[in-house]
Amino acid sequence: MAALALLSVSSPPPSLLLRPMPSSLLRPFLPLRRRLSLAAAAAARPDTTLWTEAPVTTIHPASADGSLFHTSIYTGDLASSYTAPGQYLQVRLPVSKKPSFLAIASPPPSLDLSPTGEFEFLVKKIAGSVAELLCGLRSGDAIELSAVMGKGFEIHRISPADAFQSILIFATVSGISFQTTTWKIYVLISRLEIDVKLNLGRKGEL
Repeated sequence: MAALALLSVSSPPPSLLLRPMPSSLLRPFLPLRRRLSLAAAAAARPDTTLWTEAPVTTIHPASADGSLFHTSIYTGDLASSYTAPGQYLQVRLPVSKKPSFLAIASPPPSLDLSPTGEFEFLVKKIAGSVAELLCGLRSGDAIELSAVMGKGFEIHRISPADAFQSILIFATVSGISFQTTTWKIYVLISRLEIDVKLNLGRKGEL
């Protein structure tokens, strides 16, 4: 009877593999002068982000407790760079050059039945943040917007539509701004015969 022998070569345990030392661990070993020069270089690095001034068109509370605000901003030519739900951008105010990242809550212009050239945002008011300053603005006030960022959700992968019986969408609190865009596209725009369920979680709930 012939016997078959299998030979295996085991890999060294993970603890023995050589890996580069994380910069956070390497930093204490750098000379003080070197660390100071790196910090100075980082502080002096210019902001290469292209900012576009845009006016606030509407802003009003979106929750009973005033913690969420619905904000619309006229974006002009910038709107054409928004192509997929799930994309976002940076917002900053003249009184504070520190930017804040915001998810775009309105559908992309190419998928909107009545595009207005505006971006809609659901802004969560957080004390001491740029978002708090944004919630205190009025119609006509000017802010600055960066270019649209991110690839967005790959909703084109839900194809063909009849191959999917339902779509489950999950979000928590202000994260619904991302998912509402997806919901609008499928229910209000595409008119696909798909069962769409939007599940919203709240603090303290599983």
